[in-house]
Amino acid sequence: MIGLTDSQFELLEHKLKMAGIQRKGLYYDLLDHYYCLTEAYVANGFGFEVAAEKALQELAPEGFESIEQELVFLLTFKFQISMKRLLYSGAFVAAFGQTFYVLFRTLHWPGAAAFLMVACFSLLFIVVPVMLIQLRQNSAQLSSSIKFRIGSGLVAIGLFGLGSLFKIMHWPGANIQILVGTGMLGLIFLPLYFWQEYQKSIRPMAV
Repeated sequence: MIGLTDSQFELLEHKLKMAGIQRKGLYYDLLDHYYCLTEAYVANGFGFEVAAEKALQELAPEGFESIEQELVFLLTFKFQISMKRLLYSGAFVAAFGQTFYVLFRTLHWPGAAAFLMVACFSLLFIVVPVMLIQLRQNSAQLSSSIKFRIGSGLVAIGLFGLGSLFKIMHWPGANIQILVGTGMLGLIFLPLYFWQEYQKSIRPMAV
């Protein structure tokens, strides 16, 4: 079999490094497979560049980084499922408590503060921590703008929930926390969220 030159090997290695693979074991396995496949295509009469592209398409048609993402997902599948269940459960409890707080407060029924307290505790001790864990785990796959959007949303939710809790307990600083949290949610998180989702929705049309 025709072997590749050192410079050709370095080109394959550079292309793999550009994918930013974090796991060393996976990196060397992919490099070995990439080299062997390219070498096989060269032996079949293809030029090096064509052989390297064919090897890439056969090994990782969606890019090398997608293989690492799939590996991480498989290794943490049970943990990810547990986190998602906890996140959606916490978000449901928070939404349920907030909705019934508004209802009870509007109709002047007793117990409104209890619903708001449940919603605040769910936001502060379930939703925000779980989202922070997921943000840390997926930070390598997220752009800086998406990280900023998620971070601003978490800070806004945290401030709003903490301010509501302070309001119930009649502690000082409640109004400013609710004001800043609501401002961040309305002026930073929501505009960024809808703009990014809009850009994502029209991207296939542009192609």
